[in-house]
Amino acid sequence: MFTSLFLKSLGALMVTAFGMSPMAPVVNIDLKMPSKPLVQAEGVQRFESCSVLKDQIVKADEEDSYIVMEDMVAMPMMKNSAPISDSVPSSAAQMAPEASGDYSQTNVQVEGVDEADILKMDGTYVYHLSKNRIMISQILPTESAKLVGEIDMDENVNASDFYIDDNRLMVMGHTYNDNIYPMPLVRDIAYEFAPHMRGGSVSIAQIWDISDRSKPSKVRTVEFDGSLSSSRMIDGNVYLVMNSWSPWFGFDIMPEDKDLIPAYRDSSVSTSFEPMVRCGNVGYFDPEPSREYLTVASVPMHGTGEVQREVILGASETVYASLDNLYVARQDWQYRPFYDSMIPEDREKTNIYKFNLSGGKIEFAKQGSVPGHLLNQFSLDEHNSYLRVATTKGQVWRTGADSTNNVYILTSNMDPAGKIEGIAPGESIYSMRFMGDRGYMVTFKKIDPFFVLDLKDPQNPSILGKLKIPGYSDYLHPMDENHIIGIGKDTVEAGEDPWSGEQADFAWYQGIKMAVFDVTDVTNPKELHKVIIGDRGTESEALHNHKAFLYSPSKQLLSFPVRIAELDESVKTDPNREGNEYGDFTFQGAIVYRLTVESGFEELGKITHHKDDQAMMKSGWYYGNYDEDINRVAYMDDSFLTLSNAGIQMHHLYDLTKQGAVDYPSTDEPEYRDYIYE
Repeated sequence: MFTSLFLKSLGALMVTAFGMSPMAPVVNIDLKMPSKPLVQAEGVQRFESCSVLKDQIVKADEEDSYIVMEDMVAMPMMKNSAPISDSVPSSAAQMAPEASGDYSQTNVQVEGVDEADILKMDGTYVYHLSKNRIMISQILPTESAKLVGEIDMDENVNASDFYIDDNRLMVMGHTYNDNIYPMPLVRDIAYEFAPHMRGGSVSIAQIWDISDRSKPSKVRTVEFDGSLSSSRMIDGNVYLVMNSWSPWFGFDIMPEDKDLIPAYRDSSVSTSFEPMVRCGNVGYFDPEPSREYLTVASVPMHGTGEVQREVILGASETVYASLDNLYVARQDWQYRPFYDSMIPEDREKTNIYKFNLSGGKIEFAKQGSVPGHLLNQFSLDEHNSYLRVATTKGQVWRTGADSTNNVYILTSNMDPAGKIEGIAPGESIYSMRFMGDRGYMVTFKKIDPFFVLDLKDPQNPSILGKLKIPGYSDYLHPMDENHIIGIGKDTVEAGEDPWSGEQADFAWYQGIKMAVFDVTDVTNPKELHKVIIGDRGTESEALHNHKAFLYSPSKQLLSFPVRIAELDESVKTDPNREGNEYGDFTFQGAIVYRLTVESGFEELGKITHHKDDQAMMKSGWYYGNYDEDINRVAYMDDSFLTLSNAGIQMHHLYDLTKQGAVDYPSTDEPEYRDYIYE
């Protein structure tokens, strides 16, 4: 109410200050909304007009007792980095050696559906995002490896990851723009009172021509009003999923489309922001009041062609894509987990939106829902036109809660087909992997049950077998048809609860645990091999980001970056040890294994980029130069690559003898601010 009165007063002040007629079209302070309800219908519907869309936004504001402000994004103020050495010839791209056909690629969930990452390779060059620069290096032959080119991001743009496709590179990033829609006539006064009324997070897709790797050139920049949730690339088209808020805050000084709908700007079309779509093109599945928008857009990698955009009321949390369809899932937050104790648990559900994809075109398809909430993208999988969904229902952390885990199978129309409910009561899903007609699930609270699921008949899925062992897996990766790799944490059971004096019903996690599960006998899965790395405090990005995990069955190679913490032997052997003691930092780098079904994990060695051993061995968690932390591993032919912000090292794939290195030029650290004025 206060905001409404304030804005009306501000509107009146502007009319007086500029001598404008109260009937002037530039300013409209009539806040009366139509009462015509939306008509519920199956599938995706469109709003009849801006007035009806505005009505939904007003209702959403009235139902909330607070205003949710868009997140402020900390943005780097980048300084120009050191230039590439003048010794690099301008014809470097033409002088590149013959490309290798044997190199690692991004570890993706679905073959043919690429995922953005900070490392990409094409057989000749290595592209690596380092401190807001994309470094382009020629690796082979290793004795003459060198830095060939560099892409420096625009000032105020924070790059997150990227794609490559032939001679095109697309950088994904974000910035903050406080002036998306410049306000006519009243701009300066409005900014004095509400400087961020037309500003917000902006997602960026920037296309570069890398035909000449020594001199990349920017081709196109597309900016979207909103935050990027995730993206995928299929057949040269990048699909972006974004969350946005309606820019409307209670009074009108712009055309209705610009007051209500998030904006976008395409450098190949215009220098100004325009609404992503018109009001009549905004879709909805459920006519529930909301001021949130879910946008799915496609940008062609080759740099030409129209940017496709579809906007609906809604938002995204989890994104999964097959070759033909995109699924966007979000927990129904009108039933917040915080209030679970006050509502029936059968009201907890996840909504899933399905979009058909074809050659860059996006088409709304269907909406479905399942009970419970998802863990991550691996909770979703499409197989033979059916969507399989794994959920946890209820909250393990809540006292007296009875959580359950479930698998639901939906038809191509998002209707229920089959289900398995009530898996591992009292626990929650820690990892999930669907593989053809089977599914593999790991749940955890105190021990690690590994479940094998039969999904061959979508109408009648079932549990085939299970295995209970200490520890848990955060990520499951297929080794072959009958063997699964799990990476997670080892655990020890907690002792007595100091408050109740009874045995605690949880376990303390320890070091990283890797295991090979044998599912040849699906009714009796076995832990065939395992290895423990470090003690409590040992961490790896691979535990929560599958793109940091490297496995090649043909090379018998498994590797990932790791930060190892170790306990003193006297602590480990102490009979009174509780299990919650943290080790001291001893190593950061890549750990490399030879992995076979017959022999299991054979450690080949460790590689670090840290030059100061004393700094690395310091007790605690401060250990010097973070730029020397290895963040990705890869291979090309018989060379094993480790990458950090300091550069690339090449080692022989089998004996790890060093072959060469590429050092990146130093650059200043970015300076972060809450927001940046354009």
